[in-house]
Amino acid sequence: MERAPSKHPDWANLHESVLYWISEKLKSITDFVRFRTVCSPWRSAPLPKPRHLPPQLPWVMISHKQNADKDDDGMRFFYDLWKSKMHKLHLPEIIGKSCCATHSGWLLVIATQGREVFLLNPLTRARIDLPPFTIPVRHLGEDWHAPLHDTPHRFSPYHNFRGSKVILSSDLITDPDCLITVFLWRVIFCYRVGDLFWTMVKNPLKNDPYDATYYNGRFYLLYEEGSERDMVIIDLDKPDESIPCKFELKLGTIRRLLEGQSGVYLVGMKFLIAGGKLVYELYRFQEQSLKVEHITDTSNTTIFNTDNFHFLTVCSDDWDCLGGGSMYQVMYIPAYEGVGLHYIIWSTKLDDGKLEHVWDLDEAPQVLLGPNEMVMWFQPSLV
Repeated sequence: MERAPSKHPDWANLHESVLYWISEKLKSITDFVRFRTVCSPWRSAPLPKPRHLPPQLPWVMISHKQNADKDDDGMRFFYDLWKSKMHKLHLPEIIGKSCCATHSGWLLVIATQGREVFLLNPLTRARIDLPPFTIPVRHLGEDWHAPLHDTPHRFSPYHNFRGSKVILSSDLITDPDCLITVFLWRVIFCYRVGDLFWTMVKNPLKNDPYDATYYNGRFYLLYEEGSERDMVIIDLDKPDESIPCKFELKLGTIRRLLEGQSGVYLVGMKFLIAGGKLVYELYRFQEQSLKVEHITDTSNTTIFNTDNFHFLTVCSDDWDCLGGGSMYQVMYIPAYEGVGLHYIIWSTKLDDGKLEHVWDLDEAPQVLLGPNEMVMWFQPSLV
């Protein structure tokens, strides 16, 4: 006996041309994420990545478990500042691994003991495999056929990935010469797609760098000398001719380096005794004079950071709903009776530390995965 036709339309098996037409009507990355999560056929449909979508505010990526007694299920929460809503994405590729840094829509994922390393776009599920950290590396400036060197670090299941950073010099998909720079445990590694191993940037000083970044063919290493901060510049093409920068200003408050569209920035933080407030300071590095300029007008600048100093910056003129001269910081507090964690986002003025807004992430998970993965800002991208 034949089965009577269903009175409900079969939305899951729409023709690909119809799915393509729907995807073209989407107005934001948030809508695209919702579209792809309707059902499995919609998620796996070979649709072109829309490039007409406007830029989005960063999301807060939060790791979690459904149950503290179970293993990682690959689920991650992303809090969307644009819509003030929580997204939940299932990423089976990262189960048993650590997401330790983000850049331009990519997650840097490292497996236990560094045996597997790759970049993952959680929205498009694109993946770029990188060499493991268990094989020897070459040193920057050496001949390609020179003997390789042992990796300077031993990986363990308990290693803490806090402070890691990944930077892409250009569009990873369209530029075959894109340089991938990873700052891992105060050592700089770089890689171009197609290389067989990592290249390590040799430290010109005795102390390990406090922070590092890459911009326009140069590596910038920030050092801590007592209460002072000094910087060393290493040119990609002339790695043996490092440039020291001794700043005249007292930059003991400097905490991090940031790469921006127009150069390298230094982020400082000082504590105001009066009122007990934190104030963030910005300095722009001047390439020609090798000096820094204190940016007194931060009205067009917004800093996003978390407790672990994972920084992002945007020019607030790009966002209609975001006020300039602000810092957005993710903090967590113990939940009721000490069970789990509770997340909040607060906004403070850069100049005086005045509290402006608070978002209570009551939809956030209550259990963290552990010390190998942390809360961090993620810039959504469909590239």
